[in-house]
Amino acid sequence: MTTATVNGVDLHVEVHGSGERLLLVHGSWGDAHNWGAVIEPLAERFEVVTFDRRGHSRSGDSPGPGSRLEDAADVATLIEHLGGGPAHVVGNSYGGSVTLTLVASRPDLVASAVAHEPPLFALLEGMDDPALAAELSGIRQRIHAVLQLLDGGDHEGGARLFVESVAFGPGAWEHLPEALRRVFVANAQTWADEQHDPGSLSIDAAALAATSVPLVLTRGTESPPLFTAVVERLAAFVPAAEVQVLQGVGHVPQTSHPRVFVANLFAFHDRLGALRGGRSR
Repeated sequence: MTTATVNGVDLHVEVHGSGERLLLVHGSWGDAHNWGAVIEPLAERFEVVTFDRRGHSRSGDSPGPGSRLEDAADVATLIEHLGGGPAHVVGNSYGGSVTLTLVASRPDLVASAVAHEPPLFALLEGMDDPALAAELSGIRQRIHAVLQLLDGGDHEGGARLFVESVAFGPGAWEHLPEALRRVFVANAQTWADEQHDPGSLSIDAAALAATSVPLVLTRGTESPPLFTAVVERLAAFVPAAEVQVLQGVGHVPQTSHPRVFVANLFAFHDRLGALRGGRSR
């Protein structure tokens, strides 16, 4: 493990294995530990880089509220700090949004990208679908309730409400390991900052549509329907993107179904390697 000073913030970084560089971008509330179940098998083929995003766990924080653009800039600078690109980048949830922002803004640093269920819900606004509109209204109300607690200083209450009303379901908080509950509470304010970022749920569609970076958008069959809608919407304006549906998994497959996650990623890189005339190693 090491500390990399990136754009004025000290990031906690870990590197495992050797081969082509594979950088993993975690989602909200968590940190690099979210990838723990997949690092060992991935490191058999790649140099795997994990890190705590700014404002999360062992990394430093922004001097003020951060933004997804800053997160994407951190990933770009980290790739350059580690010796330059391009690198393969995989992001989950909000980390998927960061990954797509990097693809749109610095495609020269991205050899390939995988984004699992990025919460870019602004892409769904204005669509003529009453059921979808109801889902959007519901998630906005639940997020607003969490933000009210966090903005009032109740980080544990906000984390609990997020887990039980947005992420997993009623009663889930008490079943989480104590260490994981502490991570949720520690990173609660950064999630609130993300929600207050006016651009957090949207993306530069034109820049993303123009990319030539090999891009895979994944979703799980057990995830909320809003994520399916986002992935389909992204695929509609990014013709080069490949959509993959992961059977039997939900929003965080690297922790719930690590074998499925790894097998799917290896299959993508095998196809990518075949297109380049050799295995991706």
